[in-house]
Amino acid sequence: MLRHRGRHPAAHAREWHARALRALSPGQRALLEALVPADHSYTPDFLTPVPRPGESMPEVAARIAATPEEEVDYQLDIAIRGRRVWPDVLALHRSEAAYERWRRPMPPALATVAREGGAAVATAAATAMEALFASVLAPDWPRVRAVLDADIGNRADRMAAHGAAAVLDDLGERMRWTGTELVLERAYSGIIDWADEGVLFVPVTTHTGPVLFAAERPHTPVLFYRARGIGALGERPAGPAESALTGLVGVTRAALLTTLDAPASTVELSRRTGWSNATVSYHLGILLRAGLVDRHRRGRVVRYARTDLGTALAVDRRYGLPARRRST
Repeated sequence: MLRHRGRHPAAHAREWHARALRALSPGQRALLEALVPADHSYTPDFLTPVPRPGESMPEVAARIAATPEEEVDYQLDIAIRGRRVWPDVLALHRSEAAYERWRRPMPPALATVAREGGAAVATAAATAMEALFASVLAPDWPRVRAVLDADIGNRADRMAAHGAAAVLDDLGERMRWTGTELVLERAYSGIIDWADEGVLFVPVTTHTGPVLFAAERPHTPVLFYRARGIGALGERPAGPAESALTGLVGVTRAALLTTLDAPASTVELSRRTGWSNATVSYHLGILLRAGLVDRHRRGRVVRYARTDLGTALAVDRRYGLPARRRST
């Protein structure tokens, strides 16, 4: 989601939103803003189908478009005032009046498409989502994937070393782990008991605020949370210089090189970037052998620092300047 709900979005999200304003047609932009409101906590789950390994955006869009009409209609009914009230949804709220206050008016852009039924909404949303990805996110997708993969690796390492509680306790605000249950603080109340299904944890780079939860049978429940290390996405302006250095040393090593403004240990770099210690150590080893970083030990701590060559590459890349060869 590129729009924020009462919070200041990260720099990369602001840039993506600006791109979307320029690239999407007014109709596509209005529809996505109607489906993903900045002033309401609910977004229809059909927009974010359960991820599948190796799936391309056109394949995701095809799954969105193929969402059963009754599923789309049900999800629109949940939060749109004036549409059907479902007893199971009403039961989650303190009263019918509280539920009606929680619902929101039907946005005009959504009303136009919804008159043709849920299938039309799914098709139009899929087309807009695919256009959004192609024109806004695709240029940065390798870097985004690097951040997401690093977050998953970091949390897997922590879970293996310290157990599930070490991961769940800091996943996001307004969520806690009791030892037997995940509890999310919401304006409504309900119990999801899908012991045989488990829960899928999905990191995202644009979300601010409480952990998001999607639970729609027969799909696996999903938790969406803010990934670690997203600062790396906003530190470096996109441009020819960035592409050149990324192509030279790779996305992860380029990020580490620009992060090393001051000497830092593997642990410190892991905290800054969100990548696991093993990932940081591996890529630092490659930068070390290439002569782009150096390392110094003080007691038990080993700190890495950029060499003159590494600094020249990082500074030239940051400001979009071509590297210059010194005359002799």
